[in-house]
Amino acid sequence: MIRLALKLAFAAAALWAVFTFVPVRGRTLADRWDAAPSAAAFVERGVDEASRAFAGKPAARPQARQKPAPGPRPSEGHTDADRKAVERILADRLDERP
Repeated sequence: MIRLALKLAFAAAALWAVFTFVPVRGRTLADRWDAAPSAAAFVERGVDEASRAFAGKPAARPQARQKPAPGPRPSEGHTDADRKAVERILADRLDERP
């Protein structure tokens, strides 16, 4: 009886590891479970994907996300005069140090 319990525990641990860590077409089953709104939707999506795989049809791939348009340039701009003024102030302050 103990041997049967150990075998069942080992099988459950192996299934849990596969469910959690093994990616299937880029996503683990745990990720798919979290993304599904219900258990029925999870099973339906899985059956649909399996039927496509066995029929030889490629699985539908989601569209790639587009990069957002670059925002406007920063409003801050430093000119050479600004940089020279900062350097002058730093030089004056550094000379005042004891």
